[in-house]
Amino acid sequence: MPLEYSKKFTSVLYCRGVLFFSYAEVKDQVTEHNFFVYYINAASFDSFPSRPAMTNESRLAFGFSFHPGTNDYKVVRIVEQNQPTGLEQHIEVFTLCRPMWMINRKNPFLLRMQPYAASFNERLHWLGQDKKDGSTIIVSFDLESKNFHHIPIPDNCKSRLDGKDCHVVVLGGCLCLVDYNDIWSMKIYGIKESWIKEYIVMPFERLIGPIRPLCLLPDHNILIELQYLLQSLYVYSADSMEIYKVRIHDLPPCHSYRVVSVVDDTLDSISSGCKQESPDA
Repeated sequence: MPLEYSKKFTSVLYCRGVLFFSYAEVKDQVTEHNFFVYYINAASFDSFPSRPAMTNESRLAFGFSFHPGTNDYKVVRIVEQNQPTGLEQHIEVFTLCRPMWMINRKNPFLLRMQPYAASFNERLHWLGQDKKDGSTIIVSFDLESKNFHHIPIPDNCKSRLDGKDCHVVVLGGCLCLVDYNDIWSMKIYGIKESWIKEYIVMPFERLIGPIRPLCLLPDHNILIELQYLLQSLYVYSADSMEIYKVRIHDLPPCHSYRVVSVVDDTLDSISSGCKQESPDA
């Protein structure tokens, strides 16, 4: 990576051959949030307009996806701030083809500020909360209409979803909910009754704590990362219930790495045979 792009990244996301990076930088005593993308096939970089830094009380989260209808990549930035009336979140959407920010779209739900979103069915997904009754839900953001939708979660795991160890991922061509070490799959998108508990990652001495599934491998193997332990990649066999450490060769001892989930949600969902139906708003 060229020296001018060697930064301490606050976010690294991937979608369909493009890597998205964000980082904070101080210029003339003013902190700005900067963004650029790396096109893997072309081995080229593009930088984009920066955004002013928020206050110390603010929190940021990002999503990155491709919308085939508009043939464009989109960055979604969530800005959370404390207001006299409580927490308030705004959504900022940036398109790569037309480098401009669309700002200050209020969020009718309260999203959980996690470092990544699940891109599936032309929408980004986060765990969130219904502001009316406080229930835990999955919140989706339609990349075309820029509207939010509510996706129901399975009844049998509601009591555990209040912790930080649960998140939404795409695995095996389905939207999935990770509840600590249990992996639920939504076999028909948007249909609550289609949730099934598909995998249970059994705890081991080397595998203690919540997991982040990255992708399915052949023979019912799952590539996973431990959430609270850096550089901790494992392969878990769902058939034999055994765990294997993944070692990256030729990595200099002083270098660290960050794991980025690589999912082509369109191709993956077609190949898996999972049905896609639009949920109610």
